[in-house]
Amino acid sequence: MSEICNELHFNDRVIPTFKNREKSFWQAFIKNTKKYPSNNAVTDNKKKISYQELSDLVSRLSNFFHELKLIKKHRICVLFENSWPLIVYILAGLRNGVIVVPLNPKSSKFENELIINDCAASYIFSEKTLKNNLPTLDKLKSVQNIIYFDELKLKKYKVLSTNKSITIDEEDTAFILYTSGTTGKPKGAMITNLNIIHSCIHFKKHFKLTKEDNSILVVPASHVTGLIAHIMTILYSGGTLILMKSFNVKDFLTLAEKEELSYLIMVPAMYNLCIHKEDLTKYNLSKWRIGCFGGAPMPLGTIKKLKELLPNLILVNAYGSTETCSPATLMPLEYNENLIASVGKPVSTGEILVMSEDNKEVKIGEVGEFWISGPMVIPGYWKNTKKSSEEFIDGFWKSGDLGYKDENGFFFIVDRKKDVINRGGYKVYSSEIENLISLSGLVIEVAIIPHKDLILGEKIHAVVLSKSGDDILNKLKNICLENLSEYKQPDYWSFLTKDLPKNKNGKVLKSLLIEEMKDKF
Repeated sequence: MSEICNELHFNDRVIPTFKNREKSFWQAFIKNTKKYPSNNAVTDNKKKISYQELSDLVSRLSNFFHELKLIKKHRICVLFENSWPLIVYILAGLRNGVIVVPLNPKSSKFENELIINDCAASYIFSEKTLKNNLPTLDKLKSVQNIIYFDELKLKKYKVLSTNKSITIDEEDTAFILYTSGTTGKPKGAMITNLNIIHSCIHFKKHFKLTKEDNSILVVPASHVTGLIAHIMTILYSGGTLILMKSFNVKDFLTLAEKEELSYLIMVPAMYNLCIHKEDLTKYNLSKWRIGCFGGAPMPLGTIKKLKELLPNLILVNAYGSTETCSPATLMPLEYNENLIASVGKPVSTGEILVMSEDNKEVKIGEVGEFWISGPMVIPGYWKNTKKSSEEFIDGFWKSGDLGYKDENGFFFIVDRKKDVINRGGYKVYSSEIENLISLSGLVIEVAIIPHKDLILGEKIHAVVLSKSGDDILNKLKNICLENLSEYKQPDYWSFLTKDLPKNKNGKVLKSLLIEEMKDKF
C-alpha cells in the first residue's frame, strides 16, 4: 500500500498516488465485510451493528433506491443526528454512485434550502425529529419527496447479493460538502472516491489504525472531520464507529471508557474541557492511543496534564479542510515540544507551496499563502466554475491560510488572510498571538480580533475564556511583553465566563465577537 507513483487525474493534474489502492470506498468496505463479518462496525447507544449486518442494511436501502429510480450521479440530501441510519444512507450512496449531500442538524431551514436547491437534490432523507429544519416542498426546485426514516419499512426490502450493473469510477463525486463560510453563498466541495481513499490511507498508515481501533463520532457528519476522519477512516480500517449526538464531557468520558476509545480527533477546547470539568483519573482510558487535534494550537499545559493523566495517549496536530478532504498535514507521532505550534509535515502524497501575493514561492521561514496539491485535494466546487477557477491553479488549491515552512520541513500557520489585523500599517497575525496565549496554559480559549481605531485604523483585542482576574491578566500581559514586538501587544483584554461563539463545525466566529465587542472600550 505504501508504494507511490505519479498519475494523471481530474483531466490535467499529475499527482502522486498510492499505487495499490481500492478504486472506490464501497470496494474497501466490502473487503472489510468479508474479512470481519461479525466485528462491530457501528455502535449507537445500545444498538451494535456488525459489518455484515451493516452491509445487509445498505443492500436493503439500495433496493429502496432502485424503487425510487435513484441512479448514479443523482443527488440526495440526508439530515440526521449522529445515528446508525445516517451511516446506512452514506454507504448506500457510495455503493450506488448516488451523490450524498449531508445537512447539518444545527442548520436553519433557510440554510438547508440554499444547499438543497444548489445541489438540485432528487430526494431528502431525514429523521422525523428534524422535520422543522427542512423547508416545505414548494420551496424546493428539484426534490420529488421528503422521506422520513422508518426502520420497519427498510426491513421489508430484500438483501441484494450483488450490484454488478453499477460501475463506480474513482473520479466520480461521492459527496458534496458545503463550506461553512459566514458570508456569501456556501460552496459545494465535490469529494471523490479518489479523495476519500487517499485520506483514509493517510490516516490509517500514520496512526497505525486496525480493526482493533474504536472511534467516537461526536462532531457533525456534515463536516469533513466527522465524515472523513471518523466515519470513512474507521470503516476503512475495519474498526468500530461509536456514535454520540452531542459533546458533553461526562457522557463522552463515560462512553470512551465503556467502548474502549482508541482514536479520535477533537478541537483543543474539548480536551481542555475534559481536564477542567472532570477528574480523568476516575475513568479507565488506558486504550485511548491517538488524540488528534486541529483548528487551533493545543495549550502546552493541557498537553502536559494529559500526558500525566493518560500516559498512553499520543497527542498529534493535524491541518486540513473540506477542500483537502481532511488531512493536508500530520505531525509525526514523536516530536519535540518546541514544535507544538507546528501543524506537522505534508501527508505522504501531498505537496504544499508557500506563495507570495504575486504567485511566487517564498524562501524558507518567510510567510506566504499555502497552496496545496495531492490526490486528497478536491477537483473543484459544484457548478461553480468561477470559484473553482479562482481557487484551483495548476493543480494546487489556494487555501487562504498564511504560514511558513522551517528548515526541517515543518509547517506553521500564522493566520487566515482575512484575519490579519492592520495596526498602523503593520500586519499583525492574530494566530501568532493566539498561539502564544494558548501555549501559556492559563486559558481555555482565546481569539484575537481587530478593534477599530481612528488613528491606527485597527487595534488588537484579546478575548479570553478564563476566570477573570488581575493575576491572570498580568501574567498574560507579561508573556506578551516578553515574546512579542511592541506593535503586536494586545491593546484591549476581555475575559469571558462562557464559550466563545462558534459555527456549527466548532470554529470561532470572529465576526460575532467583533460585533459584540465593538462598543466595549
